Amino acid sequence: MVEHATVVDGITRARTHRGGWVGYEPTRRAIVRCTCGLDSGIVLETQAAQIADDHRRTAAEARV
Repeated sequence: MVEHATVVDGITRARTHRGGWVGYEPTRRAIVRCTCGLDSGIVLETQAAQIADDHRRTAAEARV
C-alpha cells in the first residue's frame, strides 16, 4: 500500500503562434502535491524536486 503518492507537476504556458497553432513552453515552475495533504504552491522546478525528495525521505523515516 502506498502511504504517500508525491507528484511534481511542471507548469507550462500556452502560446498561440501565427497560423493558429498553439505551442507550450516551460515556465520553470512546478507544484508538489501529496496524498497526505502537502501542497507546495507554485515554486521553482529545482525547489519542487528538493521538496519532493525531502518529503519522501521524511515520510520513509516516520515509518521506521
